[in-house]
Amino acid sequence: MTDELLVRDEDAVRILTLNRPQVLNAVNAELGAALRDAFVAADADAGVRCILVTGAGARAFCAGGDLKQEAATDGPVPGTESRVITEALGHRPGKPVLAAVNGLAYGGGFELLLACDLVVCGEHATFALPEVRRGRLATGGGLVRLPRLVGPRRALQLILTGAPIDAATALEWGLVNQVAPSGHELETALTLAHTIAANAPVALQLSKQTVLATIGVTDAEAWQINDAAFAAVQRSPDADEGLRAFAEGRAPVWTGLEQ
Repeated sequence: MTDELLVRDEDAVRILTLNRPQVLNAVNAELGAALRDAFVAADADAGVRCILVTGAGARAFCAGGDLKQEAATDGPVPGTESRVITEALGHRPGKPVLAAVNGLAYGGGFELLLACDLVVCGEHATFALPEVRRGRLATGGGLVRLPRLVGPRRALQLILTGAPIDAATALEWGLVNQVAPSGHELETALTLAHTIAANAPVALQLSKQTVLATIGVTDAEAWQINDAAFAAVQRSPDADEGLRAFAEGRAPVWTGLEQ
């Protein structure tokens, strides 16, 4: 694992920190590959129930792909394109994924947080898709996920102008869940992550899966997906454990995905 991505666990939360603060945590080939592998590993680790991604330093969550590296090599470098950044989350890990945005989130960095499930940002955070200002496209999810989150008109404002919006606007538009005082975004996101991680792993993953799978389908299809998820949860040992723990007035002991 490269030192450009820091990985640590706090109880059942896996924290991934983009660690290139000198270039606003821009993603080069090495960091892109490490991030992708880290998400896959966290999703496969039974001891991890929630994943949190953030950036090192106080200035940036992630400035996107490393354009200087691309320019120096006279073209795109594998691992630096915004699509490669979000390939780390392209399969949508079954586990909840949070972002703690500690500064600017531009280009592929913005698209990375769009691929997360919940977002906490600092008051000083800014968000932008500046690709059109460089003759490029936001191909890592900005053109696909953003309109679904905020609607086409607001999405087009960001996409066509390349201009940033602030944290208050991001909250109003539903791009972030919480705005924390600057310097406390990771602490706030961790509190949220620990709250999530305390819940039943099977129920967490199937709840997330159901929400994502029912977007854009018919009501009949949505209820089929919902009912299948319910049946799967009922087969989990955690369903019985949750009821027993409630009846006995104690904290549940989840067995996770062991079925």
